[in-house]
Amino acid sequence: MRLFKKSRIPIISLFLAVLFCVGSVAVAVEAVDLTRTGTVTFRLGDGDMAEMGEDMASTSIPVYAWRLAEISQDGSYTAMEAFRSLELEGDGWNTLTQDALALIYGEGGTEEGNRPLIAPSAVGTLEEGLSGLPLGLYLVSVGSAASERYVYSFSPMLLSLPWSEMLLAGAGSDEWQYTLEVMLKPEREPREGNVRIVKTLNSYNASRGDVTFVFEITARDPESGEIIYSNVLSMDFSASGIKEALLEHLPAGAEVTVREVYSGANCTLTISDDEIKAVRADDEISFSFVNEYDGEEKTGYGVENRFRYDTEYETYVWTTSLEEILP
Repeated sequence: MRLFKKSRIPIISLFLAVLFCVGSVAVAVEAVDLTRTGTVTFRLGDGDMAEMGEDMASTSIPVYAWRLAEISQDGSYTAMEAFRSLELEGDGWNTLTQDALALIYGEGGTEEGNRPLIAPSAVGTLEEGLSGLPLGLYLVSVGSAASERYVYSFSPMLLSLPWSEMLLAGAGSDEWQYTLEVMLKPEREPREGNVRIVKTLNSYNASRGDVTFVFEITARDPESGEIIYSNVLSMDFSASGIKEALLEHLPAGAEVTVREVYSGANCTLTISDDEIKAVRADDEISFSFVNEYDGEEKTGYGVENRFRYDTEYETYVWTTSLEEILP
């Protein structure tokens, strides 16, 4: 994550600059104009960050700001009443962030899914930013966002309003700046969903022994078509009825096909759910298959994973030869 004006100075520089002047006299010659207010705008970077931004475009992402300390004309800070216990001096910006979060959400509390014990000083959105902020030291928290395929999260950050290039980099202008642009770098985690396979055997000849059905499951990336998940499983029946298998944690948005590649001895596949279905985040999609006893007298019984991959046809093929499946 980076904070910058035009020179895109790393965010850690701002942290160090903030804590350099906390509780001390700032090096800037110009006095802070306490009649002014501060403004913070947010944006994502280029490349992959821009792609993430497009993915989040349909979501309004909240931004919360807590004013930890007010600022004086000489650039020094005084903690606000609710944050009097914070240690504002020193170089432990990460400790300061965590201590502030503990006060806001309670000891052991987190931002995710918890109501703050201390109301934020300002609330905005990622698109609109924050404006009209009383000057001081802020802890800013950006809410998480979810698209169909991903969940995006942002680390909390300390911001100083105003700020100067001199305080940030030790060089440049010492003029106080009252507008700050923040470049965000979100963390992205894939969302997941489940696939359920429902198998129905309507009729069964017990004299022929147990029957096994084998399924091939393939999931592809919806954009590249690349296979991102491939598996095979079997279901054994010793009587007519319904059995189910659940495949968990498949990437949301993945395009899934399920094929019954072996239908068991003396059984005919009558209903095959072979359409392509997209995995839904935090949800489940299902595929149904139905078989009937075909009246023949073939024998045969399978064991899970008793199949081989046919490289010519790029699919799994049921086999009764142990030599074909053993290494």
